[in-house]
Order: sequence, then C-alpha cells, then structure tokens
Amino acid sequence: MKKIILVVVLAFISLTSYSQKFEFDYLSSSLDESILKDYQYIKSHFLGDKVARKVKLVDLAYKWEDPPTATRSTPLIKIEKQPIYFALKKVISPRFYKGKIKTKSISKEEAVNQILEILDIALMIRYQETDEFESILRGLDNGDQVVDIFKNQIELIYF
Repeated sequence: MKKIILVVVLAFISLTSYSQKFEFDYLSSSLDESILKDYQYIKSHFLGDKVARKVKLVDLAYKWEDPPTATRSTPLIKIEKQPIYFALKKVISPRFYKGKIKTKSISKEEAVNQILEILDIALMIRYQETDEFESILRGLDNGDQVVDIFKNQIELIYF
C-alpha cells in the first residue's frame, strides 16, 4: 500500500512540475539580426531564409569556440545552456517538420510561424534564469514535447 501511495504522489509531483508556467521577460533587443551582416554564409533551411537566419542567431547565442591552446591544437566548441540548445535541435531538424508537412498535420506556413516563435523565445531567454526550465527540457524525448513546452508553458512578460 505504501508503494502505491508513493507512486501516486511521485506521479502527481511530476505532472504538476510538467504543467507549470515559466515566466520570462520579453527582450526585443535579443532578436536583432544586425550581427548576421558579418556572415557571408548562412546554412539554408527547408522552411526558408527567415528560419535559417534565426537558426544562425541561436547558434551564435548558444555556441562559442574556445580557441586552440598550447596543449590542444584544435578549437573546442562550447555550448551554454545545453538542455535548451539540444531541445531546439530536435525542432530545428528538417526531419521533424518534413514529416508533419507531408502528412498534412501542419501546413508549411504554420510550421514556419511555429518554429520562428520558438526560436524567438529561445533567443530572448538566453540571458535569463532558466534552471527550472532546463531541468524540464532534460527529460523530453521528442520534438512534439519541446513544441508543447515552448508554445504552452512559457509566458513572456512585456514591460
């Protein structure tokens, strides 16, 4: 009986933590694409140029290169806020939206709007306190869960 109660309590705690809302500040300055003018090549994305530009902004915000040292001859790629970055990679992957568009569960325009919204949120929360949010993202298995979290459980505060 104690085991059943323990399982029910743990399930309730996990469900309430999964359904919580995360509040972040809306920061329009983080959406500035002027730094992209220094880059000659931006890898294309099948959803279009706008998505490719946002993906590049996310890469610039979350990844940086540690230059070679005397003991290491190659640069080292560092990723900050790894749970957020790797959750985004599940959604950015062309395979995620191609299947949905092919089965007509979402139109291409809806996919573009959805991914742009998610990438905008990711850019805005880059320099905010995200420890609890990251702990939720660590347990996600697929892109649908990532989309659900970004679309339904994040509230941006406009001030």
